[in-house]
Amino acid sequence: MPNPLQDSESAGTVLPCPACRSRLQVGRGVSFFEGKCPVCRREVSVTAFPRLFREWAIAEAADPAREGEASCSFFPAERAEKVCDECGCFLSERAAVSWAGRDLCLPCLHRLREVEKDSGYIGRTRLQDKRALALVTWLAPLSLFTAPLALYLLLRYRGRPEGFVPRSHLTWWIAFSLAIMWLIVSLVLIVVWVSLVLDGFS
Repeated sequence: MPNPLQDSESAGTVLPCPACRSRLQVGRGVSFFEGKCPVCRREVSVTAFPRLFREWAIAEAADPAREGEASCSFFPAERAEKVCDECGCFLSERAAVSWAGRDLCLPCLHRLREVEKDSGYIGRTRLQDKRALALVTWLAPLSLFTAPLALYLLLRYRGRPEGFVPRSHLTWWIAFSLAIMWLIVSLVLIVVWVSLVLDGFS
């Protein structure tokens, strides 16, 4: 089915005027259109991206479920084409979600991503190693407090998925080394300060 905004290959694309909604002709080879509306005479500027000239993809209508055939658990009027690999419910093409080579229903996908936090289905993740690195670099003057917190983040979340692509462990080791260093420096400064205070009283 062609784009309703397109008249033909040669005519290009027809867009409505933002003021009076009259038809404006935009050439197929034009990426930027600037001119006046022939009806209301308003100045119109349009940037046309290549997608504007593509035909719309129309999904095929699902087959209705006939007597004796399994129907979709979410759209009972449609015939079941797939089975959820997680819970086993019947799914039509419209209800099935393909993810990581598996066919899933939306409730199972939501549970895997938001409840169980499965590493193969996470929608977002927090990079704890980068958080720890920020604590021991940007907040280095407060390392007496930030270094232990950075160590907690590094050790607490070590080995957990930290992104959608494989990542190096270099950031983790840099943050760990800096946290240990700043913690030692802070403890040494505290010992020296206490020693000076005690010497002042003696």
